[in-house]
Amino acid sequence: MDSDASQAACILPESGPCRNCWNVDKSCTFDKPPNPRNRDIGSRRTSTRTTEYSLNFVATPDGSSEQLIFERTGHENPFFQVDASISPRGYQNYNTHALPTTNSNQAASFGSLGAISNIRDTPKIQHIRSLDQLPASTAQLFGTSAESDPWLLRHCKYDDNGIRHLHGIHFRNVGGVPVEGLVPVHFLVTEDSLLMSSKEATSFSVEVDVFKSREELNKMIPPKFGLRLILLFMKFVFPVMPSLQGIPVHLLAALYASALPFKIHNPELVLCGVYDSQLCDKLWRMVYQLLMQEIHTPHLSVLQACLLYLQRLPVGSQSALADSPFLWSFLGSTVGLASSLGLHLEPRPWGIPAWEKRLRRRLWWAVYVEDKWRSLLIGRPPFLDREEWDVQGLDDVDFVIDGQGEAHDRNEEHGAIFRSFAKLAIIADNIHQTFYTLRASQRMCEDFRISINAARPIREELQAWYASLPESLRIKQKRENNYQNTPRIEGVSSLHFAYLILELFVYRAILRPLARSPPPPPIADDRDPQDIAWLLEDLGYDGQGLDQLPVVDFSELGDAAEATLNAAEKCAGIIVNFVGALTPVDFDTFWYPWTRISFATVSNFILLLLIQAPTSQHGSLTKHLLDIWLQNLSRQYKNHENLMSLGLVRLRTLMTDGLARNFIVSPHLAEVLNGSTENSETSTNMNMSTTYLR
Repeated sequence: MDSDASQAACILPESGPCRNCWNVDKSCTFDKPPNPRNRDIGSRRTSTRTTEYSLNFVATPDGSSEQLIFERTGHENPFFQVDASISPRGYQNYNTHALPTTNSNQAASFGSLGAISNIRDTPKIQHIRSLDQLPASTAQLFGTSAESDPWLLRHCKYDDNGIRHLHGIHFRNVGGVPVEGLVPVHFLVTEDSLLMSSKEATSFSVEVDVFKSREELNKMIPPKFGLRLILLFMKFVFPVMPSLQGIPVHLLAALYASALPFKIHNPELVLCGVYDSQLCDKLWRMVYQLLMQEIHTPHLSVLQACLLYLQRLPVGSQSALADSPFLWSFLGSTVGLASSLGLHLEPRPWGIPAWEKRLRRRLWWAVYVEDKWRSLLIGRPPFLDREEWDVQGLDDVDFVIDGQGEAHDRNEEHGAIFRSFAKLAIIADNIHQTFYTLRASQRMCEDFRISINAARPIREELQAWYASLPESLRIKQKRENNYQNTPRIEGVSSLHFAYLILELFVYRAILRPLARSPPPPPIADDRDPQDIAWLLEDLGYDGQGLDQLPVVDFSELGDAAEATLNAAEKCAGIIVNFVGALTPVDFDTFWYPWTRISFATVSNFILLLLIQAPTSQHGSLTKHLLDIWLQNLSRQYKNHENLMSLGLVRLRTLMTDGLARNFIVSPHLAEVLNGSTENSETSTNMNMSTTYLR
């Protein structure tokens, strides 16, 4: 490199001119790249100007500023210089971004195609520009198999904003990729005016008028109340649903509706909606109507509103019912929207603002949590495939909120509770894939040894998750098994309950092979008259038929089966005691709506232990456990109906006419249920500690 140029080092890709020399239009005196050598990133001098993720930044030749370098060159692959200001931690996470996309042999083999000949057709820099704030336009991702091949689009000529302007539509290159291990990322940018007819087709009114919607919202929630609701949202909802950046009307309405249940914590909000019991429903209705319009031209705010809409907790009689299929379909739409916006791709290398990177990462993990927990709890195939995303785990930086200053420095210890939920969702997905997919269930439901072996690493994951919790997210107990009223982060109890539910799902899967299912009755078409002699013969055959009892053959399984059953009963007892010890303070915070399904899951699990009890002793133990659970659930239901109703109704429905009328039970269990068996050891066995930290 010429001596009169800046003292920046030469950057040599696999072939072609030095990048720094080319940028300043100088001839390079180096013919070959330097020999590889190890560099200590921590020893580099720091830049006078730092950025949050400076991987994509290099100094300009005159040293006056820092710019994002992204150069598109024929068949050549982009090369990135790691900025001196990047931290060692960031370097460990993204050290592969400094590597070329092809090896030396591949680069040489394509040399005849003239990959470097048109290098000057590409911009010297690409500025950082938001994807979400494109004026009057919407961006959606081109996937790897899209009709517009990303590997073709990488050869387009883009301006210094990463845009290839076409007629009505444009291509946006995000910058920063491809590099080794990452794929090209391009978005289709469509002018909103082209999609107006689609928005009108799904609109609830003929005219789409956002300004009128805002006026209507201001009438329902005056701005003076709105500000206080936003503060409540930041305190109670944001720690576990961190999705706040810019507030258009559809998001503002969702935010108000999410915060209204906590208005009691602000005396100025006592009069807000005091004479309108339907205020919250009206807000959610407005959110849905606006989403049906805006989903054609989505931005991140639309996804934020969708996520908040999923947090709507059923009230009244609806809380006793399972979620309707609409909610699962709406989740699918939300996941699809997230994919269209490219949230499943790691955005840190991209040429977009730092706040947008943080928001995209938080939103992705919020979508992930919803998908994995809801799919596990209702037994549906998840929408997200573990092979189709590469977003790295959240860290403290992801919870920095621009403009917050010192007011929200803690941000619930940098989002510790949401990060813990996200990590737990990964384990939930592992449990689902290991035990509860169709293929896994078919393979394991009758094989105890395979089930127990598959459970061991998952139990280790759960224990490692708990061991990694910061002290602020732990729950301490007193000797009298009451939880201390010491200040702690809101939502800790719901986090621990979620952890216990995953333990339950592991034991539930292991219990499946311990009891044989009765043979199903023959299938008959009642529309066609048939001879029923075969049915009578079948009923008399060796006692087989509808009254066949489940058989637990512990002799084949040895002590492992007994130990597993004892552990499952202990797990149930721990959950029963945990829920019984929850205080009003524990419930006076945000609980994910799908938690109500978890309470019903506990009811079902205890019934499973009872119906499959292999001995009178186990039957007496689990019957006593069921009675305590019913008592605790009924007590908590009085003040927390919306969360407890489904679990209580499920249990009461099966117990009203007697379990023996609704289930096939063994003789020894029938005696237990009739109260003819007394076990003096029951009270001793039920003295289970609420300590579940192993």
